[in-house]
Amino acid sequence: MIPHGTPSARAAAAAIGSQSPDRLATALFAALGLAVASQAALAWTFGQMPVATRDAWWASSLLAVVLALPTAAIVGAVWTGRDRAVDWRLGTAVILAGMLMRLPYFGAGPLLEDDHFRYLLDGAMVAQGASPYVVAPEQVLEGLSALPPDVVAAGHQAIAAINFPTLRSIYPGGAQALFALAHLIAPWSLDGLRAVIFAAEALTAVLIWRLLVSSGQSPLALALYWCNPLLAFCLTGQAHIDAALAAPILLALVATRQRAGLVAGLAIGFAVGVKLWPVLLAPLVARALWPDRRALARFALALGATTLLLCGPLVWSSLTANAGLTAYAGSWSINNTPFAWASYLFLQIFGSGTGEIILRALVVGAAAVASLAVALRRPDGLQGLIGRAALLAAILFYLSPAQFPWYAVWFLPLAAASGAWPLSVAAIGLPIYYLFFPLAVAGLRDVHGYGLAALHVAPVILVALLARRATPQGAST
Repeated sequence: MIPHGTPSARAAAAAIGSQSPDRLATALFAALGLAVASQAALAWTFGQMPVATRDAWWASSLLAVVLALPTAAIVGAVWTGRDRAVDWRLGTAVILAGMLMRLPYFGAGPLLEDDHFRYLLDGAMVAQGASPYVVAPEQVLEGLSALPPDVVAAGHQAIAAINFPTLRSIYPGGAQALFALAHLIAPWSLDGLRAVIFAAEALTAVLIWRLLVSSGQSPLALALYWCNPLLAFCLTGQAHIDAALAAPILLALVATRQRAGLVAGLAIGFAVGVKLWPVLLAPLVARALWPDRRALARFALALGATTLLLCGPLVWSSLTANAGLTAYAGSWSINNTPFAWASYLFLQIFGSGTGEIILRALVVGAAAVASLAVALRRPDGLQGLIGRAALLAAILFYLSPAQFPWYAVWFLPLAAASGAWPLSVAAIGLPIYYLFFPLAVAGLRDVHGYGLAALHVAPVILVALLARRATPQGAST
C-alpha cells in the first residue's frame, strides 16, 4: 500500500490540482450529490418494497449498482483531490452530504437484512433486567422469559421475525448496552436503533476529521467513510451494530499514543464488547506502549476487567446448548469464495464436521499470527499506529468465513484516518454480496459462494497492484 503522502503522489496531485481546481471541486460536488441521491432512492424504494420483490434479479442488481457506482465516484474524487486545500465549501459539503445520506432512512422500513429484530429483543430484555443469554426468542414467545407479558405483546411482531429463533443471543455486553439504549429511546422501533447507530457514525466522523487535520492529511479523506454509500446503507440504513466499533478503537489508539494505558484498555475492552475481534489489537497496543510498564499494566488490567465484564456472560452461556456464539463460530460462512473452496477441500480430506473444525481452527490461528506480526515492529507515530490497526482489521475481514458488507466498517474508518487509501476501494466491490439473494431463491447459492463472491476483492487487488507499481523504489509500503 502506498500512503497518499509520498513525494511522487503529492507532486502528481499538486500538478493536477493546480491545473483544474474548479474541475476537482465540481467532481467532488457531483460525487457527493450522486451519493446523497442514491441513499434517498434506496430508502424510499427498498424501505417500502415487499420482501419477495427485493429478492428479484432486477432489484438486487439495481441495489448493487446504486451502491457501487456512487462509492467509486466518491473514492475517485477524494483520491484525485486529496492534496488540494480544503476550503469551507468542500468541508461543509462533505459534512452535510454524510448527514443527508443517512436522514432519509429514518422512517423507512427494514432494508433486506433482519439482524435488527434480534437487536430489538435483546434491547428490551436488557432494559427490563432480563438476560438475552438465558432464553431463545421462541421461548420468549412461549412466555418462558422474565419479560413482562405486555412487553412481549408489544414486540411480538419483531420477535416472531427473528432469524434462527432457537438460538440465544450472540452479542456481547457492549452491544447489549447500546440495544438497551435504543429501546429506551424508542421501544421496539427500528428508528431507535438507527438513532444510536447514527450517533456512533457521527462520533467516528468527528474523530477521523480531527485525526486527519492534526496529522496534516487532507480532510477530504473523511468522505471515504462519512460519505461512503455502502456504509450509510448498511449502518444507519440497516442498523448494524458494527458501526459502534470504530470510535472506541480510534480513541484507544489516540490514548495509546499519549501513554494513557487505562483509557486505551477501557476503549479496546468496550470495542471487544461490541464485536469480539478487537481483542486481537491488544498486542499492537502493548507494543506501542512498551517499555512504559505502568501504562502496560494499566492497559492489561483495564482491558481484562472490561472484557470479562462485557463478554464473560456470553462466553459462559456458549458452553450450553443452543448458544448463538457457538453456532456462528462453527458454521457461518458467506461471501468468501476462498473459504468456500477450502471448506469443500477439507470436507473431502477429513470428512464432514472434522474438516470444518480444522479449517476454522486454522483461520483462528492465522488471525492470531497476523495480530502478532502486525505488532512486531514498533509503530511510527499515531498515523502509523492507526495504519497498522487498519491493516490488521482488513486481514481479519478477509480471513473471516462470513464477509458481510457491513463488516467492512472494521477497517474502512481506520483506513480513512491513516491514509491507507487503497483499502477504501473495498466498498466498491462488496455490493456484489446482494446478488446472493436472487441466486439463493433460484437454488443457485453455490454460484455466488464458489465464484461470484470472489469478485468483491477485485478492486482492492487491482488498486494495490497499481499502487505498488507507482511506489518509488525503496519507499515504505
